[in-house]
Amino acid sequence: MMEKLLTNLITDNVPKAWFSTLDNFIIKGKNAEVWDSKDNRYLDFVGGYAVLNTGHLHDKVVKKVEDQLKSFSHSCFAFAPHENAVLLAEQLNTRYPISTQTKTFLVNSGAEAIENAIKISRYFTERKHVISFQGGFHGRTYLAMGLTGKDKPYKEGFGPFPEFVHHAIYPYNYRDVTDEMALESVNKILNETVDPRDTAAILVEIEIGEGGYIPASKYFLNELRKICDKHGILLIFDEVQTGYGRTGKMFGAEIVDVEPDLVTLAKGIAGGFPLAAVVGKSEIMDSIHDAGIGSTFGASPISCAAALGVLEAFDSEDILTNSQEQAILMNNYLNDLKDKHEFIGDVRGYGPMIGVEFVEDRVKKIPDKNLVNKILLKSRENGLLLVSCGRDGNVIRFMGPLTTPLEQVNEALNIFENSLI
Repeated sequence: MMEKLLTNLITDNVPKAWFSTLDNFIIKGKNAEVWDSKDNRYLDFVGGYAVLNTGHLHDKVVKKVEDQLKSFSHSCFAFAPHENAVLLAEQLNTRYPISTQTKTFLVNSGAEAIENAIKISRYFTERKHVISFQGGFHGRTYLAMGLTGKDKPYKEGFGPFPEFVHHAIYPYNYRDVTDEMALESVNKILNETVDPRDTAAILVEIEIGEGGYIPASKYFLNELRKICDKHGILLIFDEVQTGYGRTGKMFGAEIVDVEPDLVTLAKGIAGGFPLAAVVGKSEIMDSIHDAGIGSTFGASPISCAAALGVLEAFDSEDILTNSQEQAILMNNYLNDLKDKHEFIGDVRGYGPMIGVEFVEDRVKKIPDKNLVNKILLKSRENGLLLVSCGRDGNVIRFMGPLTTPLEQVNEALNIFENSLI
């Protein structure tokens, strides 16, 4: 009865396209654990879609936010600047692995950061075209949708999209799409579709998120860097999901040892508070005319306080080591499951950002979305929250907090194994 009342309350008040997965309200969370309104306990390996890298209610985040709320709640930075935003920008400029001087612009969400990164790159280069990748996801605002390379369900019925966006092939070794094939598709666009002298940027995820948790190789990204350098094109990394320890390093660029010109950060940046950033080379960021970029709520003093708390947590706790240990435990366990079950086709990812691809059989590699949906439901019934991704919805991804104790990671893996149907 209560479930029906809750469902009616949701359906009566929010759009059906925004409908929830869980049957009950979430009422409490701490680190990797959440409890719903019926006191069911779950291990949260969705983490607000890879947002809660430092878990629910990390003490350092809570303290920073509480302290800020005792002072003032909001100021539009462009009119009345505040210290939290400047301190955070300074930290990001220092920490992100771009060797030249950088500057940071703070906004509210990953999609907003992407929109601004493209706007900045086109203004700086005075060029028109942008290349992104099939399978990539960059947000739900209009330009971000255009850049997104996964049509269903995100783009279906919302077009037409900007004609200056072009999608290259993203490497996908399990599906026999090699680095060379992907690079050839980039060069084909530059040789046959657009003039490279009128191409502003190439936008790429270090590991495709929504498209199936598919990591790009160091070689591929280094070759993209060379293509950009050859033609004067800016390389933009979308690190909305790979940033803040998700790959086992603080930023994905450290894993692949390639420097972008601009990078977008969000999700794990502020421990669950809305915040995102565009970090870029100073000459690029300073090229924009006065008032050409801005945001009413961007650089919220509360969100910036939370973000400083996140950095304190990384600095004072061994979160990156725990992330790397999670990755070892998860890879070993999940690859053992792959050896036991023919329907597990692939286990992949940088660090603990791991995707498990399910197929009907390993020879034909036919995606098995139905099996994935059954496993997700069974996992949820058993106390583990997971979601799917991939072009065909046949990949289960793990996005638990990087602060999750290893015994709870092991508990989650046991639940996952017991939920395989």
